Amino acid sequence: MHLIRLTGALLALCLIPSLASAASDEMDGKVLFENNCSACHGIDGKPTKFGKTLKPFPARNHQAIASVVSRDELRRIIAYGINGTAMTPKKYDLDSLQIEAVIDYIKTFEYKPNLANGKKRFEAVCSSCHGMDGRAATGMGAKNLVYSELDLAGITHTMRYGRPGTKMTSKRHQMTNEGIADVANYVHSLRFKADAVKGAKAYKQNCIACHKTPADIKLRGNAASKRTIADLSNRLLDLRIRHGRHVDRAGKHVAHLPASDVDDIIAYMRKSTK
Repeated sequence: MHLIRLTGALLALCLIPSLASAASDEMDGKVLFENNCSACHGIDGKPTKFGKTLKPFPARNHQAIASVVSRDELRRIIAYGINGTAMTPKKYDLDSLQIEAVIDYIKTFEYKPNLANGKKRFEAVCSSCHGMDGRAATGMGAKNLVYSELDLAGITHTMRYGRPGTKMTSKRHQMTNEGIADVANYVHSLRFKADAVKGAKAYKQNCIACHKTPADIKLRGNAASKRTIADLSNRLLDLRIRHGRHVDRAGKHVAHLPASDVDDIIAYMRKSTK
């Protein structure tokens, strides 16, 4: 009798670690990803040979979007899949906590963007509306990307899903995740890096005859609802410098100032109206 009890106790002690291990695996994001996603996306988030053959769209590179796609979007894709693709809903295989664990694991992926490829793809896909330099002087009504206030995640989301009611269409089926990540990082790098010292000189040459300092500028028209120059966006300042009512008085050359001079003037105006 004692031997039977002892044997049972030993068996129980052997089973406890294995049960604990199984329970741990059920919440281990890497294990869950390997069991449910790696056949197509690879254990490191890069598509497998099989994943690349999927129709109508190959499996995506998760490394490229891990840091710039929101948890909400990843949660939706994992839970509900993507219609018309091989990405089927996982909500029947994974519970809510397990999906969160998979997202945690995906968020550990890292990607080094290729800005040279981003520039090349931007010129091929985006420049017809946004211009080769991103300033959108194309007559298409696109956004001037130099003055965009979107962060990297916002740029990526706009590229993936477009903007309803505009000519900005989704690029997620036209471009790979790597291409989108590279272009998004390239677009983000176009943000103006103006020089306030040069701006002071350009302001003196082009503006000081009418406006002694930026703080002296009186806002009129729709902009009058704003309190000061400091309240205007960079894009609106650019438009007012080039096309404001003052152009006729200041001289037509103001409307044709180089973009870099306008950037510098805006930087000077910002610094002097803080």
